[in-house]
Amino acid sequence: MLMWACDLIVGADDAEFADVVGARLGMMGVEYFAHPWEFGPRKTKELLLTGDSMDVHEAHALGMVSKVFPRAELEEKTLAFARRIAKVPTMAALLIKEAVNQTQDNQGFTNALQSCFTLHQLNHAHWATITNGKSWIAQPEHGVVSWRDAPPIEPARKESPGGVPTEA
Repeated sequence: MLMWACDLIVGADDAEFADVVGARLGMMGVEYFAHPWEFGPRKTKELLLTGDSMDVHEAHALGMVSKVFPRAELEEKTLAFARRIAKVPTMAALLIKEAVNQTQDNQGFTNALQSCFTLHQLNHAHWATITNGKSWIAQPEHGVVSWRDAPPIEPARKESPGGVPTEA
């Protein structure tokens, strides 16, 4: 979630990404809800409804990650990538970024972020009401596994429904 506010995202070849707030906290998402913009609507629903993870290669294929480098070379290659971009004239770089940002805003990105934040707060208010102010998230008695006791996150595999052990 936090990295989505960045212009470019670089990942190590062994990185994985997951958002478990639906499955473990009973929440519809996080404060910066850009998931549909990053993954598309179906993948967003799958990942949020299951809490499964995706690897950096799938994140790259979906356009969430710009570059994937071996972990041992991550710093060196990231700096080389940044130095290459730094050669673009400043005004051109600023206007490229602004043009892309304005395009996203014209497609409704900012309004979507604001409306989803309202839903996020409504979700907190729901749990606060249900628990008489004791919690702002779902509790085990509401059907979620306590985040403290939750099992490891499973990869979202296209050939597996998940949630059940698969034979190796």
